[in-house]
Amino acid sequence: MKLFLFGIGGTGARVLRSLTMLLAAGAKAPADLTIIPILLDMDMQNGDTERALREVELYRAIRRAAYKDTAASQGAQTERRTFFATPLQPLGTLQAENAQEKIGDSVLPKLTDHEGTFEEFLSVSNMDDIDRELLKLLYDNSAKPTSAELKLNLSVGFKGNPNIGSVVFNALEDSAVYKYFTGAFNDQTDRIFLISSIFGGTGSAGFPQLVKLLQHPSQKIQIRNARKGAVTVMPYFALEENSQSAIDQNRFLSKTKAALSYYQTQVNLDALYYIGDRPGSKLYPNVEGGAKQTNNAHVVEMLAAASILDFANKPEGEFGDAKRYFEYGLKRNDRTLDLPHFYDQTYNGLFEPLIRFAYAAKFFTDFVPNNLGEAFSKNLALSQNLRTNTFYTSLDNFMTHHFKTWLSEMAQNDRAFYPFDMQNDFNAMVRSKRIETGFFDKGISEKFLRDQAGRTENSLQAAFPEPEKRFMQLLIEVAEKCREKLGPLNRQLSDAAV
Repeated sequence: MKLFLFGIGGTGARVLRSLTMLLAAGAKAPADLTIIPILLDMDMQNGDTERALREVELYRAIRRAAYKDTAASQGAQTERRTFFATPLQPLGTLQAENAQEKIGDSVLPKLTDHEGTFEEFLSVSNMDDIDRELLKLLYDNSAKPTSAELKLNLSVGFKGNPNIGSVVFNALEDSAVYKYFTGAFNDQTDRIFLISSIFGGTGSAGFPQLVKLLQHPSQKIQIRNARKGAVTVMPYFALEENSQSAIDQNRFLSKTKAALSYYQTQVNLDALYYIGDRPGSKLYPNVEGGAKQTNNAHVVEMLAAASILDFANKPEGEFGDAKRYFEYGLKRNDRTLDLPHFYDQTYNGLFEPLIRFAYAAKFFTDFVPNNLGEAFSKNLALSQNLRTNTFYTSLDNFMTHHFKTWLSEMAQNDRAFYPFDMQNDFNAMVRSKRIETGFFDKGISEKFLRDQAGRTENSLQAAFPEPEKRFMQLLIEVAEKCREKLGPLNRQLSDAAV
């Protein structure tokens, strides 16, 4: 099953970033699932988007090197695919019927060739006087650079103006990316999912336009009949004051209320997920777009990513004729969240895999470089390959500069999600439970890790002659042994869990 995932605007990119981390950790997903991420944004230089693109590309590079291509490959019977298991495939790499134009293999295909102002997009200079005057009534054309809507430079998005974005997205059907999507969507079991914010410009404009287009009678029957879902992200952060910015956060709530009223009657999907949060004390920089817009990861984005997997995991029998709405809740409304704050479905599907991946990241980044003289390292030629082989450098980049950073950003945000202390030792890494150590049992000690790595590597040599594939299996097995050492977690909330 392919899931065509449209991420609209900066929120779409940030949720895709969290989804990439969850999939790397092995979050619960159908075994036959392939996700086709498609980011739709005018702001091609957006920092959040650029970061998400790099992480998807690292994910794909790691996955290509780590796993067999076919089930008939040698070692397939013993191969485990938990980390980086679900394929992420750019739209442009699929076969598309009647595709007139190639769109490349980027997750961020170009939405339009226009790079000027909104006024130029509308070709105002070519209009009759009466039409030109009507536009001046509909849109602000003042000399103030922060409020002149007709003078808005579209190359950095819509700056919180869905009234502008909706006009631009009206042309989506004629874009090369949408035409390629319609040519590639042919399987009746495939699904469609949309990510957008409800309080910004790009997401709140693009979402209803895209839904309307997907359901239009002119669309091919496979698209009209496909199961469709979406996550709508409501306000969850506050911005710093910036008199030079065109983004007015005072309009976030009013835009949200207006959009929700519209969605209730005009948006018909099989499943619509809503998530948001009361903004915390940490203010985000008020950046209109471009490379400087890099917001710290937030738990709301991670849970929005979880809704994508929830939709993908739903069996066909769960869908009925009526649309279904979903919201998200916690056990307790604390400003700092840990693993016990979440109910069983989230814990089992997301956080059990996340615990294993956190152990794997710590093993790879902290333990392996200091044990290159051990037998398992020598057999894998890690002293030569760790800093030169593309697989290992990509894995190190992903775990050190992306996964750990993602965790750190969520831990320092408000609301915070702080389940791991990656600076602590293996026995104290999971904050909600410390592994007991004593004279006879040292918990996850250096010796324990050396023994597990050595035994696992020896057992895998015959089935996995390629070092990269063997190392991924070793990583999975050692992480599992660490999780076993941790044992069951007490997931009851205490008064200290705040």
